[in-house]
Amino acid sequence: MFSASVHNGAETVSLASTTTRGRRRQRPLSSENSPQQPKAKRQRIPLNDQTFVHPTATPETYEVKSARPSMVELKQDGIEESPASKQELSFRSKKARPGERLSKGDGSILLSTNIAFDVRKLPALPDRLKLDATSRQHGFVDSSTGYALSLSHTHAVVWPYATHTPSPESFTFTLPYPSKHSTDRLPLGALVPQSASSSEPGLVVVMPGSGKVTYWESISSATTLDFMRQQRNGIEDSITGMFSGELVNQIIHAESAASFILTFSSGRMAYLSVRDAQGRPKISNQFLRTSLGPASNGFFGSIRHALSHASVQGDIAAIRSERSSRQGECAVVAVTSKGRLHSWRVHRGGHHDLLAEVDARGAILDAIQQVDKANSRLPAESLKILDFSFVPRELHQKYSDMSQLRQSPESEDQQHLLLLVSLSSKQTYRYTLVEVVLSTSISPENPIDVGMVRPISAYSTPPDPHALARPRLYLPRPNIIAFLVFDHAAVVVSIAQPPDSPDSQILEDNHLLPASFEDVVDLRADPTLEIVGSGIEEPQGHGLNATEGRLPRIRPKNPAAVLLVRGAGTLRIAVADVERFASEKPPEVTAKIKLEQAVFFGVKEDNPLVFDIQHGLRFTDAEYGVAALELSQEILTSTGKHFSTLAARVDTNIKERVQYLEKIMTQIKSLKVNLDRVTKWQLLWNAEKLHVANVIWHKHEDFTNLRPANSKKSIVAEIVEYIRSEEKSEPNAAKGEVDELRHWFIRDADRMEIFIAWAYEVIKHNSKANLDQASLTCLIYEAAEIYNSAITDAFVFRTKNLELYGLGNEKLEHGILGSGYNGLPTPWTCHPFIANNVKRQVELSTEWVKQHWVAESERQDATIQRIRELLPQMTEVYLTVVQELARSYVASDDPKKAADGQKYEHIYEQDRYAKVVLLAQTENWEAGIRIAENHESLAALAEILIREIHALQNQLCSPGLSPEQIDQLESKVDAREDQVRQCFATYGKDFAFPYYEYLLTSFGIDTLLDYTGDKKYKTMYLRTKPELAKVSWINDVIDEEDIDHAANTLLDLGLAREQQVWNKKIELSLGKLARMAESSRPSSKASTSLQDVNVNGTAEDAQVDAIDKELAIIEVQDGLYNTQIRPVISVALEGEELSLVQEKFALKIPKKYKILSQIFDDALRRLINHEALDPLTLIDLLTLITLPPETKDHMPDQFFSALRVAYNGLQGAERVQAERLIWRRCYVKEDWTQLNNTTLKNDDDIAEILGQTHLFSFYCTLYASHQSGGDKTEYRRLQPSEAAGVYTETLDRRFEQMEKGYREKVLEAMRWENNNLLKYIEKHRLDQWAKETRKFAEDAVDQQYDETTAAGASSPRSVSGSARRQSKALDGMNGQNGKTH
Repeated sequence: MFSASVHNGAETVSLASTTTRGRRRQRPLSSENSPQQPKAKRQRIPLNDQTFVHPTATPETYEVKSARPSMVELKQDGIEESPASKQELSFRSKKARPGERLSKGDGSILLSTNIAFDVRKLPALPDRLKLDATSRQHGFVDSSTGYALSLSHTHAVVWPYATHTPSPESFTFTLPYPSKHSTDRLPLGALVPQSASSSEPGLVVVMPGSGKVTYWESISSATTLDFMRQQRNGIEDSITGMFSGELVNQIIHAESAASFILTFSSGRMAYLSVRDAQGRPKISNQFLRTSLGPASNGFFGSIRHALSHASVQGDIAAIRSERSSRQGECAVVAVTSKGRLHSWRVHRGGHHDLLAEVDARGAILDAIQQVDKANSRLPAESLKILDFSFVPRELHQKYSDMSQLRQSPESEDQQHLLLLVSLSSKQTYRYTLVEVVLSTSISPENPIDVGMVRPISAYSTPPDPHALARPRLYLPRPNIIAFLVFDHAAVVVSIAQPPDSPDSQILEDNHLLPASFEDVVDLRADPTLEIVGSGIEEPQGHGLNATEGRLPRIRPKNPAAVLLVRGAGTLRIAVADVERFASEKPPEVTAKIKLEQAVFFGVKEDNPLVFDIQHGLRFTDAEYGVAALELSQEILTSTGKHFSTLAARVDTNIKERVQYLEKIMTQIKSLKVNLDRVTKWQLLWNAEKLHVANVIWHKHEDFTNLRPANSKKSIVAEIVEYIRSEEKSEPNAAKGEVDELRHWFIRDADRMEIFIAWAYEVIKHNSKANLDQASLTCLIYEAAEIYNSAITDAFVFRTKNLELYGLGNEKLEHGILGSGYNGLPTPWTCHPFIANNVKRQVELSTEWVKQHWVAESERQDATIQRIRELLPQMTEVYLTVVQELARSYVASDDPKKAADGQKYEHIYEQDRYAKVVLLAQTENWEAGIRIAENHESLAALAEILIREIHALQNQLCSPGLSPEQIDQLESKVDAREDQVRQCFATYGKDFAFPYYEYLLTSFGIDTLLDYTGDKKYKTMYLRTKPELAKVSWINDVIDEEDIDHAANTLLDLGLAREQQVWNKKIELSLGKLARMAESSRPSSKASTSLQDVNVNGTAEDAQVDAIDKELAIIEVQDGLYNTQIRPVISVALEGEELSLVQEKFALKIPKKYKILSQIFDDALRRLINHEALDPLTLIDLLTLITLPPETKDHMPDQFFSALRVAYNGLQGAERVQAERLIWRRCYVKEDWTQLNNTTLKNDDDIAEILGQTHLFSFYCTLYASHQSGGDKTEYRRLQPSEAAGVYTETLDRRFEQMEKGYREKVLEAMRWENNNLLKYIEKHRLDQWAKETRKFAEDAVDQQYDETTAAGASSPRSVSGSARRQSKALDGMNGQNGKTH
């Protein structure tokens, strides 16, 4: 009945009688060999207080069979009588001795506990009930006798429910008048308190339909009746006077131990007695009457009249009796479901007096609606009274003060009741406890006095009309806690006086009750589980609850409710400390308490209780989140009453705690709680830590197994020892906690990030302590295992459990979040300590392997080899950790963390290349390739592939290889080269560019150009690298046969990027040549239009013109170097070239304007270094330099050369400004103060002086260039006044980014030049002298041309003075347009 579990051998026991004693002698199957004589009854020891708490005898079962054959088959309750039921039954064995002490372990199973009460499953349950878990049956628990009763259609079973043995001594009674149909009402029964001659109770059973009554005076002596064939008169009878179709509904105890009150479906009530006046067994009944109704059958004719009108007052919901202090009297109260209350004083023998008859419906409803506004919205006609209880009397004053209930009235004519009332609608069902005082002395206007109204908010499930037991209300002493028992739940309700506070005072002033303790104990939704009976246990220190002067057998310190649960057994709900409910801090149901119950007890598969039903006790999602985190932390640290600091097997302890953490989430899901994202991740991270703790513990055991007997201390134990005391909880040696290692795994798993980080620190400290190499190698190996297994398993656990923790929508990459770190704390797996120390461990392990590992060595150290094998995984762990740390910190709202996140991102970018490439040093080729692809480090992937191929090719060159070895190596090379080609196809230029970069830097240009595995990306790589343009054009010509692109590359290099003048000249020349060669080839497209040809031709002409202009500038620079600088350098000592040239061509300007000297010296240095000078710098150099007379004539005029540079290299306003600067510096090159003074000078003298000026040479060269026709450029001649003012306010583009002070100095020097020019113009007639000099120069050139023509272009004649200068000017015109190539 009460448990689905079956003990070994239980299948062989008769279902009509339970298991016999194990030591009992087996009876013979027949009487052939046994003497026919009665067996003597063994002397029984009277029951005492120890009988039910510490039995030492083997459990027994007795069956009492009716001598009268049953009218129906004994299968109506699903139990078939077996042949074993016909066996003779032995008698009870010896009971426990009175002097034996109780054992602390009572054998009960804790099913649930919280701050207020425990729920335990009591061990005692007859085997018959264990086997029968589905039949219809009900019962009750009687703590006064210590027995429980279970009734089915055919049997009654009585057993001491509080004993400590699983199969207690029990008594099974076969009912003489079983029910005819399985749907009939179950028999009613009651235990009759023991008589003076017996130490055990009797039993009375009433069949509801037939009215048959069976009485056994003592459950123990009843077992002998059938055997002794005693006279049965007076122990079986029927209720006389029952109407046809009338059913017995309830049976309760009346004024004496052997009398009862029965209620009937008609509303009638009867007095039943099972003993006569002399105390002998005799069944008699009397329907009681009253003058309130028709005198049909005595007193209870009025009861029938008053209670049978169900439409007006409802059926009898409950009837209860209260024993009076006067001998032979009791008060009986009946309550109808519609709210009518009736009370009587009943005397021995059935005499009675009506005390009160009240319709309390209106008063109860008004009181409920005044206190509970929610109930006021429910229809008044739905009010029902389900049950009630007498409020216990004679309490100590302190307990009366603790309770919300009033003090019990002194007069026994007043009945102090607590009602269980319900109001309902289609969607809502609400329960309320209502205190009423019923008395004859109350005024007719107020027939009852309503006291406390206590709404029930924790439970709102409607009662099941088909339940085997009605809802029950229990109010045990000392009136502080009430128990509500339903078919699938029990509610524990506090009715204690709330502590005084401003809030409670406000609520009281508003006729409201402050919230007090309520909690619900629910059964699982299993059809076999149902509460079919109940009872209470109450303490006896608060006023005796004696039965005719006898103390009850069960005397707890605190009140408890006992439930008979079909399919489970006997459950006891015991309050821990009843007085605490009335304290300043009473127990409170919190989200954490409810979660604890589900976590620690919901994991048990055989627990009949369920914890995911919220009822009215609803908490917010935030409250559940806080509770879940607190509970998770307690599980991690094994704190709280559910944990111990001792674990014989650490792995088992951790696995249990992991189950608890999982149960938190399953409970949260079942409650449909929506936790916030941060809480979910924190709960998952806690679970990861505990999972990793289990992994590390197993690693520790593996390490110790591998270590020699004299060195069993693994790195795990070392780490725990090295961790600072403030970062771990210290074991309490005074309590026997001496194993520091186990203590850490039990108490400090929440500090897992500290533990993992310390692995490297242990090695560092031991290496400083000069630990021997073998031991250090062992520690390095164990540390690598710790890092790999801990972090990797954490990531695997995280990935597998995302759905469980409500994070199924999160996207993970290699076990870490790809994005979405905003608002999340830093994950424990990427703690900066871990990231730093894993990196150090990778570097240390790599270096250690490099030093002590030799490839293909026969005498290889096994530990070193294992370290080498662990390196790839450890590298991946490190990269994943630092990547997670970078992502987390970058998303942080903390500016410092965000800045650190940028640094970690940079570290990750560096190390995903550097640390992966390290694997190549230990020949972990395959793993390195895999990790590089995982972390998209294509540069590392390219390098590892190249290095492996190179290593294999080197092996092929080794002497002495067999053909098989050569074939194997060649196959590996081919496979890797195929993989390279596949990478080209898969990753494109992202792989190709790093591949060619490493190929170029490691093996040179030849290897790069000779590589034939790819053509597309090699060309793309070379063309997108400006610095490789000198190689790219070769590839264009050789591999691509793209002369046009080669020309473009050369020209782009020469025109825009080349810094060396000689290289620039060659590149431009080759580019021009390639361009000309490509343009001379016929077009490959037959459809090329004439317009396209013209456009292309125009573009070609423009590009060739640009090349010519650059070459012209280069020619000017080369001419200056070759004619003026080279002769000076040729005689200089090595290393003294620059200083000698600067000394030779030093400017003679005021020191104040030395900035011009700096500009000049910088340009001179660049010229000596063969740098390609920009036009403006070259112009500065040409216009500032003073050429020595001996070499001056070796190059064209310097100012004309500068003008050519301006026209070839500059455009627009920039060229105009440069022209003005050139003319200004030419004008100020002479001292016009002396030239303007012509005093005492004849014309020839003046002509000679003008002929020696730079201006005269400039004009001659300009005019001769124009006259020769070789240079088509129209150079402007600027007057001094036109050249004035240039660069006095702003400078050219070279100085835009210079410091302001530097620019001011340059402007000051320019203004000095300009002031000199203005002085010559204003005071020395420079404008006029310039015109005269131009005229004189042009005449001289014309004269030279005439003389040359007249001489027939013969060898030049020597001319003196200006004629010689003119001739040289003309000679310098050859090729001045730059078209010399």
